[in-house]
Amino acid sequence: MSNGVRVIRSLLDTDLYKLTMQAAIHANYPGVDCEFELTNRTPSKKLNKAGFEWFKRELGYLGDLRFTDAEIEYLQNELEYLGTAHFEWLKNVRLNPAEELIVKSEVDEEGMVGISLRARGAWDIVTLYEIPVLSLLSEAYFRFVDRIWCIDGNVVAQCTNNGIVKEVAFDIVEEQGVRKASKLVANGCQFSEFGTRRRRSFDVQYAVICGLVRGSNVDGKGRLLGTSNVLMAKEFKIPPIGTVGHEWMMGIGAIEANRCGNYDGYLHANRISMERYLSVVGPKHMGLALTDTYGTENYLKDFKEPFVDYYIGVRQDSGDPTDYARKVSKWYSDRGYVGDKSKIICFSDSLNVEKCIRLQKLCDEELELKPIFGIGTNLTNDFDSEPMNIVMKLIKCGGGFAIKLSDNVGKHMGDELTILKVKERLGYVDTEWEGGNEEHRWGK
Repeated sequence: MSNGVRVIRSLLDTDLYKLTMQAAIHANYPGVDCEFELTNRTPSKKLNKAGFEWFKRELGYLGDLRFTDAEIEYLQNELEYLGTAHFEWLKNVRLNPAEELIVKSEVDEEGMVGISLRARGAWDIVTLYEIPVLSLLSEAYFRFVDRIWCIDGNVVAQCTNNGIVKEVAFDIVEEQGVRKASKLVANGCQFSEFGTRRRRSFDVQYAVICGLVRGSNVDGKGRLLGTSNVLMAKEFKIPPIGTVGHEWMMGIGAIEANRCGNYDGYLHANRISMERYLSVVGPKHMGLALTDTYGTENYLKDFKEPFVDYYIGVRQDSGDPTDYARKVSKWYSDRGYVGDKSKIICFSDSLNVEKCIRLQKLCDEELELKPIFGIGTNLTNDFDSEPMNIVMKLIKCGGGFAIKLSDNVGKHMGDELTILKVKERLGYVDTEWEGGNEEHRWGK
């Protein structure tokens, strides 16, 4: 149990894409200044004063962490393609929360605390804040505010006023994981756990993965592919899963726009992001292409050979997943990627088990795509009360504004004027999607 201090006890307690992307950032943009900002899309969910103080203390402990020799050895075995020099550099990486984090609070008339948080510093270092900040904020809320955790009316845990977790029955969480994994496997779904950022707690995520591992050992065409959490992958001896996030394209767009002095720099960000990631990981490790940072239509204009061949497929993270899958399937098919050459589509936006099964059926029956699924919040924070919807995104990098357009107007982020100007140059058309409400996205 993590009742004491230091919920984050290892720098490996993060998503794999943070480490692979960090390597690309360090190789191509070492020491470039950047700024991240926390956004709470569920603003009614605030901390109380005790929760806020706990959150600040936990953030401070991040400065004590280093990659241990055993952790470096594990990463070298898993990510040998990043090269020896990178792991030598990684041994000396450390966070400095006192200098790099700016945390402010505003207390409302009911004594609840609204939080603003920014991280500033070298991009190849402060990129590591995103995942622990989000997971700690979620855990603070569910330790100090929403303190009784139930699944189908059964109490999993109850926290005291000082955040101590009592009456623990994490077997309920584990059994829910077993049921979900068994159903996914039985319906032919290949899936990964992607839930670190919005987990209810570290211990909940651990119990979930225990259940997923057990539940995936049943007859069926589906299987558990792994987890995005590197520490959990190491602990459970399952594959760590991930490539890059929107941050990579957002940062490059900001840097290029500042370099060329106009908004046209954003138009080249997708192409440059592919070229520079390739220079670090090589053609065999490109993974999945994340297409929606500036809208998928615009990404596809630059998605040409040899990159189409190098990437094993694409990741869908915004907009209507059915429309996206049909569009991308036709795009690949028109280029000869059918049958044994069919590409992968990873669905990763606000999934639950039923959505995965529906999308699996769509691909099996209609499309030339091999589906896999990255399931996050519905695994690690599926309780009777709703999770927080929180994100921490890059907002400035290399002197320019970092923006995200996505395939759904509800997920746009960044400087409003920059977004407007980039839309004009890209010919970007806003789309609405009925599933795009950013406050309630993880139904049963």
